[in-house]
Parts: sequence; C-alpha cells; structure tokens
Amino acid sequence: IGGRECSPVFLHELHYLLLMGFSHSNRTIVRRTGALGLLPGQPKILEALTAYDGCTQKELAQVCALDKSTVTSVLSRMVAQGLVHKEACADDRRAARIYLTKSGRQQAQAVAEIFHAVDARALAGISEADRAQFLRTFSAIIQNLNTLEGEET
Repeated sequence: IGGRECSPVFLHELHYLLLMGFSHSNRTIVRRTGALGLLPGQPKILEALTAYDGCTQKELAQVCALDKSTVTSVLSRMVAQGLVHKEACADDRRAARIYLTKSGRQQAQAVAEIFHAVDARALAGISEADRAQFLRTFSAIIQNLNTLEGEET
C-alpha cells in the first residue's frame, strides 16, 4: 500500500476482517440488487419482511440493524415503488405495520437468490462442519459486540 507493507498482524485482526468481509459482500449485493432497481437498504428490508411480514417500522429497524429514520426513508421509497404498503396498527394508530406487495414478494425472492449466491461463494471450499462452527462462533462474536452498544467510550 503506497509502497509500504501492511503488518501481517493488521491483516488478521478481527475488526479488519469484519470490515473487509462486509465490504466485499456488500459491494456485490448492492451491484446485483441495483440491477433489479433496488437501492441500498431495500434488499435487507425485503428479506426481513419475508420472515416478518406485518411487523412495525420499529421492529423492522431492530431486525435490520438500522436506525428508525433510515427505515422511514427507505420505506417511503419502497411504498412509492409498490414494493410494500403500510396499514395502521389496530392497537396503536400512531404505528404502522409493513406488508410486502405482490411485486415486493417477487423482488424479495430475487434478493434471496442473490444473497444465497453471495453466501455460497463466500463459503466455497469450506466443509459443512467448518461452516457450522464458523456460524456459531460468528454469532457469539455478534452477541459480544452487542454488549458494547450503550457503553461509555
């Protein structure tokens, strides 16, 4: 890099590997889902609604690890595109439930195929046992990192 070599330790630090893994995966996903006419953030919401159709915006923000204002902005575009529709909650008229439309379900299926292909490429050549162990370990890492939220710096 710039004529200098990076320390081998730096290249194997967890924070760096997380960043690089996300960066490579996200660029590919954004490029492929962009070809479907989707904007960043929309594929994640489509995936979440496949599992939690009818959830509230607050729940969607939690599932997608996005802040509420980002979800509001992304959903506004998705409503305009005909991918989702909102219905007022019967028990809380201030909240809305979000549902996939027929078009949204079709796009969600295409997104699922893209996610599956990217995951398959990322895990190519790795045994099933190693994949399972990695996913268990990575889930534990995420749980550990969740405890950092809200801590004072």
